[in-house]
This record gives sequence, structure tokens and C-alpha cells, in this order.
Amino acid sequence: MTKIKAGAIIFDFDGVIADTGEDIAYAIQSTQKKFGIPQMDRDEIISFVGNGMGNLIRNVFKGSSEQVISEALPYYREFYFRNCVKYTKLYKNTLSVLKHFKAREKGIVSNKPESITKAIMEKLGISSDFGIVIGPESAGSLKPEPEGILKALAHLKAEPGKSLMVGDACTDIFAGKKAGTFTCGITSGFGDTDALIKASPDLIIDDIGELITKVE
Repeated sequence: MTKIKAGAIIFDFDGVIADTGEDIAYAIQSTQKKFGIPQMDRDEIISFVGNGMGNLIRNVFKGSSEQVISEALPYYREFYFRNCVKYTKLYKNTLSVLKHFKAREKGIVSNKPESITKAIMEKLGISSDFGIVIGPESAGSLKPEPEGILKALAHLKAEPGKSLMVGDACTDIFAGKKAGTFTCGITSGFGDTDALIKASPDLIIDDIGELITKVE
């Protein structure tokens, strides 16, 4: 499929709209230091991003006791919330895409906590570009389950079969397929590219800017 007609576009956030990797890594390393855990490098930390904050902490604190994990999670969440736009920036072509699709219904569905996503969007000046932001708190589940996408589309009064889910991970593609949307994978994000391609999205692009010519 070379072009997709989409009345509404739903985006994942991390690795798609904004490059949040440095701040996530900084917050995880600071949390590991706080709890006396050897600090991982950025790339290893980022490899665990995308499946929710609880899974991220469990992976970077693997081998730690349940008590340490239960204490590290709120510490990390608070630290990251306070430092979520220290290094984070929009991808080069994000603003061009948002401007091009200004009249299109748009939403964010992320496995990131909703409050943090909204805080980052506010600080980056893009809150008004999206009609809805949904995290696991509102969705009631994590992607690859489709509830977040379906709730976003219902809010936007958009039909799944005429909408597009854009993400950088196979979980985004699986969630879109389950919700009944078209799907687009971005290979330049944080997700595993091989797994993304194996998920068989309707479109595969290397840069968010390609949406301008790929989506009608």
C-alpha cells in the first residue's frame, strides 16, 4: 500500500512525536544510582522503553527484590516527571507534519503515563495539536491491546476503518490491527525494527515527515 486515506491519525509518543530517550535514560540512571544498582547505558535502557513504566523498571532492576522495585517505581516516576524535558525535543519534521494535518483529527495513545506525556506536550508547545491524549490510566490496558486506540477514536468521533495508527514498535502495529485501523511503522524510533517489520504494518517509513506524502 503506497498511500492511505485516513480521517483521523493516532500517534504513539516516545520515538514517534518526540525524542524522549535522553531524559528517560537520565531518570533511570538516577534511580539506579539512588538504589545502589549499577547504571545501564542509554541504549540498553531505551531497548526496554515502550511497554509501560512498570515493565521498564522491572527490566532495568532485574534481579532486585520486589521491595526495591516497589520503591524504585514511584521514585522514578516522580524524578522523571520533574525532569521530563531536560533533553527531550520534537523530531525534526514533527511540526511540519502537525501543520500539514492541522485540520485532521489527531490523538496520542501511549504506554507512557498520561500525566507525563501531557506535561511534555505542554512544555514542547504541541498540546493544542491533539484532540485527545490517552495513557494506560485511561485505556485500562497497555498496547498491544486496542482499548486506548478505540477510546481515542470514539472521542474523536472517527471510524477505525478510516483511521491510521502510527508507531515505532510492533506493539503499536498489533494494537492498531486489533482496533481495526490502518497502521504505519516508523523505523527511526525506539522500537525493534525487525519486530516492527515482522508485524506487517500497512506502511513503513523512516521519518515522520514521510506521512505528508503517504497519507491523504
